[in-house]
Amino acid sequence: MAGQRGDVRVEVGVVGQRAALDEGLGEDGALGALAFAELRSSGQAGAATVDLLVRLGRQFVRSHSFPPPDAYSTWSDEAVEDLLADMFSRPGAGHKFVLTCYLKATDGPSLERLLLAAIRSFLIDQAKSTERGKLRRRLETLLDGDERFARSQTRLRWFAAGGVDLPWQGDRDALARAAMAVRGVSLARLPESGPTPREAKVAILAVVQAALAEAAGAVSTEDLAWVVEQRFELLRPPVFTSLEADNTWLEGVESSYGADDVEIDQNDQVERLWATLSAADRVLLPHLAERNRWANLLGVGVARATTVGEALAARLRAATADDAECDELLLRLAERCRAALPDG
Repeated sequence: MAGQRGDVRVEVGVVGQRAALDEGLGEDGALGALAFAELRSSGQAGAATVDLLVRLGRQFVRSHSFPPPDAYSTWSDEAVEDLLADMFSRPGAGHKFVLTCYLKATDGPSLERLLLAAIRSFLIDQAKSTERGKLRRRLETLLDGDERFARSQTRLRWFAAGGVDLPWQGDRDALARAAMAVRGVSLARLPESGPTPREAKVAILAVVQAALAEAAGAVSTEDLAWVVEQRFELLRPPVFTSLEADNTWLEGVESSYGADDVEIDQNDQVERLWATLSAADRVLLPHLAERNRWANLLGVGVARATTVGEALAARLRAATADDAECDELLLRLAERCRAALPDG
C-alpha cells in the first residue's frame, strides 16, 4: 500500500520487496544498516529506508499513547503508512527529514535512533496542533461573547475594547510572562466538548486580558491560544512508555538504544530541552532546589506548584538520564531560563 499526500507519494507498498528484505535480515539492526547504505549510495529514500520507517513507526506507536490519525480508531498498518505520508508531505520539510537524519547518523543503529526521534517529534507536533485547534475555537467563542474584547477587521486578531486595532508583532514570551503574573486563577483541564465551565472561563479571560494589555495591539487567536496553553500547561506531550521497560518496543531495534552512537552538541541539547519547556517550567527551573518558593514564583497554590515542580523534575531526570554530563547540561539550561526572564 502506498500513502499519498498531494503530489508526494510514499512508496510504502513498493515494499512488496519487504518480504525479500525481511528474509535477508540476520542480526538485529540489519535493516537499519541496509537503509543507511541505500541513503549513502542513492541520496534518497528507497525501499529499504521506507521499510525501516514503517517498522519503526509500528513499534513506536505500539509503545506510546499518541492517538491515531483522525480517519482511524486504532494504529493499524494503514494508519502508520498514513502517518508516514503526512511526514513526507510536510511543507518545507517533507523528504528532508530522512536526509537530515542520515547526515547526522554514523551507522545503521544511529540512523534508526534519529528516525525514531523524528517520528516522536512529528507526533508531538500533530497532537499539539489538534488540541490547540480545539482551544482556538473555544477561545473565539469566549472572546466573541465578552464585551471587553474586540475582533480586528481581518477577523484573525483580537484587541482590548477601546484599544487600537494594530497588529501586534512582539515576542510571545512577553505575553506569557504577563499571563504568568495573573494571580488567583487556575485551570487543570478543559472538557472535550460542550460549554466552558464558569471558573475556567474566568481564568482564561483574565489571562487573555493581561496578554492584550501587555501587547497594546491586536493579537492573533493562535498566539492567544498559545499563551493560555503556556499559562495553564494545558497541552503537554503524551506520557511515554519507558523504552527499556517495553520488550515490544525493543523488538528489532535493540542495537539502536543504549549505545552512545550520536554526538550531539550540548548547545543543541540545551535548545531542544528549552523548546519543550512551558512558561511555568522556565520560571521554575532555576529554582527547582527551592521548593518553598515554587508557589510564590508561579503565583498558584502550593498543591498546584508542587505538581508542576515535581513533574518538571521528573521530565528533566528522564531527558538527561543517559547523559554523562547531565549536571553541566542542566546548569546551562537553568542559565538559559534565567536569561529569558525580564530581569535576566
